[in-house]
Amino acid sequence: MKILTIAAVATLAASPALAQSIESEQARADYHQARADAAKAEMQKEDAQAQANAAQVDAADAQARANAAQSDANTLKDAADTRQAQANSNQAKASIAQADAASAQAQADQAAANRDQAWDRADAARDTARNNY
Repeated sequence: MKILTIAAVATLAASPALAQSIESEQARADYHQARADAAKAEMQKEDAQAQANAAQVDAADAQARANAAQSDANTLKDAADTRQAQANSNQAKASIAQADAASAQAQADQAAANRDQAWDRADAARDTARNNY
């Protein structure tokens, strides 16, 4: 019985030391796990930062392409406006030319009428001259 008592007393005396040792090991394990979690979180943060940087570069590239496209569009619009102005000018010139052509046609028609009258007078004068001689 003495052995049993001594074993029980030894067990009770060892229990706080054993419990402290288990707590210490658990604390070490928790510390190492926390460090591993922190390292993993750091890598995830760095990956996320790299992705953010790449997205920022892509965004800047897309903005530059959009700016170039806008510039091209402005250039094309300016060229279209210039061509429209030229077309309007040519249309105005064509209208003036048509008016000039109509005026020239009216003068030609008048000249033809004057010629016909002159022929008619010449025929009449010739007839009169033949009849008088």
